[in-house]
Amino acid sequence: MKKAIRYILLTVCVCVFCYSAYNLINIYLNYKKIDDDYGELAKTYTKEKEEESYLQINWDELLQRNKDVKAWIQIPNTNVNYPVLQGETNDTYIHSDIDHNELSAGSIFIASENEDPFNDFNTVIYGHNMKNGSMFNNIKSYTDQSFADEHPYVYIYLPDVSQYKVVVGHIISETSVLYNTHIVDTASFVQEMVKTSSIKVDFDQSQVQSVITLSTCTSAGSESGKRNVVHAILQRKGIDPVKEKMEN
Repeated sequence: MKKAIRYILLTVCVCVFCYSAYNLINIYLNYKKIDDDYGELAKTYTKEKEEESYLQINWDELLQRNKDVKAWIQIPNTNVNYPVLQGETNDTYIHSDIDHNELSAGSIFIASENEDPFNDFNTVIYGHNMKNGSMFNNIKSYTDQSFADEHPYVYIYLPDVSQYKVVVGHIISETSVLYNTHIVDTASFVQEMVKTSSIKVDFDQSQVQSVITLSTCTSAGSESGKRNVVHAILQRKGIDPVKEKMEN
C-alpha cells in the first residue's frame, strides 16, 4: 500500500515537473519570438548610423507590408523602437503582430478613437508591459525621476520627425479622463495630467500644442484596473533628418 502511494506521489511530481517545464519552455519561446520578430522589423525597415541623430525608415516597403502603420516610435537608450499601428478597434492589434498573426505581445497601437493621430490634441498609444523588457515595459520606469531625467524625449516618425518631451509619469485608472481623445478644454486636460505625476518636469502649461499618452499595464497584481502612463508634449515638429544632419 505504501509503495503504491509513493508511486502515485512520484508520478504526480513528475507530471507537475513536466507541466512546469513545458510552460517555461513556452514562455521562453514566446519571448524569443517577440524579440526575433520585432528585431527583424527594426533591422529590415530602419537604419541607424553612429554619425546620425535619427533613424532612416523605409516607409514605402513598411506601408506595403501593412497600410495600418501610422508612425514609428523611438525612445533613445530604451527598448522602445517599434512601428505604431492603428486598427479598426482597440482589439485589432492587442494580440496581433504587423502581419495579423497571433502574438501575445501584440503591437504598439494608437487608440481607434483617435480620428487624426498626432494632430488630435491627445494621441493615445498602447503597448503591453512584457516581462522580458520589450514593447512598453520601459514606460513603467517613468515614475522614477532619475529615469525620466535620463530619457527625456520620445521621437515619432511620420515620416518626418516630431520630438516630444516627457513631462508626466504616473499610475492612473484605466477609466481616467486622460484617455479621452476629443479634448475641448485643453487647459483643464493639462492640469489634470500633471496633478498626480510622480516626476517633476518644468514646462509652460499654456504653450502645450499636443500630447502623446503612452499607456501600458502595471506589473503589480494589486494594481488591477490601473495603468502606467507617460504623457509627453510636442516640442519640435516636422524635423527633416537629412537637413538636420547637414546643419549639424
